[in-house]
Order: sequence, then C-alpha cells, then structure tokens
Amino acid sequence: MLMLMLKRPLCFVLIVLFVSFGLPLATAQGCPTYQTNLVIDLVNSIPQHVAVGGTVVTKVHVVYPDGTPATLSPETISFLWSSSSGQKTIENAPVVPTGDPGFYLYTQTVGADFPTGTVTIYAVVCSCSDALGNYGPTTNTSSDLTITPADISILVIGPPTPTGPPTAQQLFSTYGIPVIIALLLLAALLLLLARRKKR
Repeated sequence: MLMLMLKRPLCFVLIVLFVSFGLPLATAQGCPTYQTNLVIDLVNSIPQHVAVGGTVVTKVHVVYPDGTPATLSPETISFLWSSSSGQKTIENAPVVPTGDPGFYLYTQTVGADFPTGTVTIYAVVCSCSDALGNYGPTTNTSSDLTITPADISILVIGPPTPTGPPTAQQLFSTYGIPVIIALLLLAALLLLLARRKKR
C-alpha cells in the first residue's frame, strides 16, 4: 500500500485531504465562534476586600457583537482567579440570571486554595455558550478588558478572619495604649490630691 501511495502522489494527497476534512470542525479550529460570538462587556465583583472564607459576587453581562443580550445555555461560565501568588480556575460555575437580559450573577466562597493579595477575576475564554452554538468570550475577560468603564473585577483577598476569643497580643494592640494613658492620668491625679493634703 505504501509503495502504491508513493508511486501515485495524487492518490496520497487525496487520502490526506479526505482524512483532514473528515475531522470535526471544533477539533480543527478549537473553540468555534461560527458567524457570531458571545461578548462579555461587564465583569464586576463585590466586595473589593474579602478574607479567605468570605463570599464574592461577580456580575457579568453577556451580549452578541451587536450589543443584543444573550441567553446562556447552559447557564455556566468558567472563571479564573489570578494574582502574583497563584491561580485558581472554577470550571463551569453556575450563574444565575438577574432578570435583566444578559446579566448573570456568579457567587463564590473564597477557599484556602485561592490566590491571595490583589486578585483579578476573569471570565475564561470560550466558556459561555448559547442554544444556537455561539461561544465566547474570545479571550480571558476581566474588567480591564471590558467596554464598561465603571466595572471592577480586581479585589484584595486577605488571610482568614480569626475566630474564637482574641489573644492577649490582639487585646493589647487594641486596648493597650488607651489603658496606659488612663493609668498615667489616674496616677497624676492621685499625686495631685496627695500634695494638696500635705498643705
């Protein structure tokens, strides 16, 4: 068979083309966008400061390139949390429609395995789809890349909020200086009273 293909190059080329065109379109191109794609034009996360164990709510707006609101199917989007300390991807996170066309809410509890410090939340490339087979966004999208100037998907994640009774060090850092000042004032008042009695 090999000798036959070598002797007949046209036959070999036809076989290669047949196999190539027989591949699924998604395999050849990666994430399909077809005639249109989905665009995320808003990524807004609150609060802007949260401790590990806290909850962050991110609102996204999904539209077609002409600005028409899109309806997701399924209602999931993947999100990337990224900072200088590391990255965390949440695959196919459920999103909830807000009632306004194209707007969805993603709620996430910040786990111990999430990056900390200044963290940017991105909607992951091609993780949105509709019932017509359109996909988007065409790149990882944060508030830095949207056309909405007021949104912000950058937040600061700090260490876990301490639980249980405060330690002696925490109590001293909070109340130590006021207590010392009060004691000094009391001592000064007692000295003043003692001097007056001696007179």
